[in-house]
Amino acid sequence: MGIPFSNSEEMAATFSRKFDLRDVELIPLMSAKNVIDALNVGDIDYGVLAVENKTAGRVIESEEAKKDIRGLIELDTMWSPIHHCVFKKNADAKVERLVSHIQALLQSTGNLRRLYPGAEFQECEDTAYAAEMLAKGMLSEGSAAVCRKDAGLHYGLYLDNENVEDDPDNMTLFSLVRLE
Repeated sequence: MGIPFSNSEEMAATFSRKFDLRDVELIPLMSAKNVIDALNVGDIDYGVLAVENKTAGRVIESEEAKKDIRGLIELDTMWSPIHHCVFKKNADAKVERLVSHIQALLQSTGNLRRLYPGAEFQECEDTAYAAEMLAKGMLSEGSAAVCRKDAGLHYGLYLDNENVEDDPDNMTLFSLVRLE
C-alpha cells in the first residue's frame, strides 16, 4: 500500500474494513514494485495496487511490477474516487514546477496546463511524498505538489487549487492481491 495520505493507503484501509481484517498493520510502501517485493519476501500478506484510472488508463507501474510474478492472486477490486489539489509552500509562491506521481499529473494535465501555464511537470514516487518533500524543503523554489487534500493540509501547505483532475468523476481501480 502507499504511504500515509496516499490513495493506496486509503484503499488498504477500505479493503481491510470490507474483509473485516482486524489488527491490520498498514505498511507504507511507496511503489507497486515495493509492494510486490514485500509480498515475495513475506514481509506483507496482502498488497494494494492501483490498476487503472478512468482518465489516464492502465497503471503501467503496477503492470511492470506484476510482470513475471508467479502465484499472484487478485482477491478483489474496487473503484475509488480520486481528487487532486495543488499545494504551495505559501500563498505568494509562484508555481514553476508541478510535482506528483505520473498518474496524478496525467489525470490533471488539462487543468494544470490551464491553471499554471508554462509550469513543468516533475514526476515523483507518490502524491503524498510530493507534499512531504515540498513541506520539508526538498523541492526547488517554485515547486508545488499535486496531491490529496488531506496530504497537503497535514504538511501545513497552502491550498492553491482544489479538484484539479480533468474529469470531476475521476476514479481509479485498486486491487487487493496476495501470493499463493
